[in-house]
Amino acid sequence: MSNKTFVFSLGAWVVPSVFDATRSHLKSLGFSSACPAHPAIGAEPPSMTLEDDTESLRGVLTAYVDEGRDVIVVAHSYGGVVASSAVEGLTKTARTDAGKPGGVIKVIYLAAFALDKGQSLLGMLGGNYLPWMKVERPKGDYVHADGAGDVGWQDIPHESQEKWNSLTLHTSREVFSGESTFEPWRDIPCSYILCENDRALPPPFQELFASKVAGPENTYRLPSSHSPFLSMPDRLAETLRKVAV
Repeated sequence: MSNKTFVFSLGAWVVPSVFDATRSHLKSLGFSSACPAHPAIGAEPPSMTLEDDTESLRGVLTAYVDEGRDVIVVAHSYGGVVASSAVEGLTKTARTDAGKPGGVIKVIYLAAFALDKGQSLLGMLGGNYLPWMKVERPKGDYVHADGAGDVGWQDIPHESQEKWNSLTLHTSREVFSGESTFEPWRDIPCSYILCENDRALPPPFQELFASKVAGPENTYRLPSSHSPFLSMPDRLAETLRKVAV
C-alpha cells in the first residue's frame, strides 16, 4: 500500500458514500483514502459555518500527517473552499520546516471552487445564489439543491439519479458567505480536473479556476457531469492515480 493517502473534501448537499466506488478502485490501485462528512451538510439546526467544516477537515488531515503520511486532498465543488483553508500549515514543506513528519503534498480541485483569500463563495457568485440553489423560506438558513440530478449527475441512469436525489441533504446558508483564508496553489503543487458536461459549475468557471491554480500542464478533463465519481468512478480513480505520481 502506498504511503500516499487521498482525503476527499465533499461538495455541498452530498453524503460521503458518493465517493465509495472511486475509493474502492483507488484501493485496488494501492491507495488508502478517507471521505469525512462536513458538519454543515445536513446540520440541525442549520447554523454551522465554513469555519466549522474547515476545522473538521483540518482535524482529519492532521491525524493522517501526524502518522507520517503524504496526503493528497481531492476537493469537489464547495469542498474546494473547505480544503483550501484546511490545508494551511499542513503542507509538506511547512511540516518539514517544523521538524514534523508527513504533510499535504498536493491539492486536486475536482470541478471545484478555488477562491482567492478573503473571497466567499456567495461573493464570487455576485451575491446571488445560482438558480437551482433554493433558500428555504421562511426558515432561511436551509439551502437545498433543487433538481439535484438534473444539475449534478444527469449522466447516470434515472434510477440511480433518484437514489442520490433521495440522499441529498440541506446545507447551512452560512457556509456560502464564509471567506477563504488560504491559497494553497502558492505553496504546494495543485491540479484541476475539469468536468466538461457540468451543469452545476459550468466549464467556463472551471477554466478560470484551473488557469489560476494549475495551468494547462496540470489540468485534466473528464467528459462527465459535475459528479464523475458517480458516472465514471473508475476513470476518475485512474486520473487521480496519474495526478498522484
